[in-house]
Amino acid sequence: MSLNKRSQLLAFLWCVLVFGACSTADAQDKQLPTQVVCPANITVAETVAPISSWSVVPTKVQRSFERISVFNGTPGGQEYDLAPDDQKEKGTRITQTWNVKAYRTMPVFIRCRYRGTSVVLLQDLPLEITTCTLRITTDAKGNITGESNMECR
Repeated sequence: MSLNKRSQLLAFLWCVLVFGACSTADAQDKQLPTQVVCPANITVAETVAPISSWSVVPTKVQRSFERISVFNGTPGGQEYDLAPDDQKEKGTRITQTWNVKAYRTMPVFIRCRYRGTSVVLLQDLPLEITTCTLRITTDAKGNITGESNMECR
């Protein structure tokens, strides 16, 4: 290979390397938006307060996700339960949407609620999050049945 062709090949490879690195950096900068999703299941340790002359056998039980509550304010302090900004119903399927960007004068957080327990998971929503969506299925009486899912983006 002549010196000129070798120089051209090296220059070409250098351009591929530089522009390839730039493309990779651009792709990393354009990551998917922040997303918050409640865990589908949690394990809860159940026990009871002592009862005279009885022994307690504690147990661990798995509980499935049911719904979210969206708040602004300070958890455990001044907090305000936010109603969904939109609700769509299709048969027994309900989709609720909160536009949390409108409530950013205070911190916004969610509580993930689970079937059969009062235990909740709580998480502050990053500023990039603008909406939360909950999808549930209800029975004729309005009770949540079946699988629920949510995401905040």
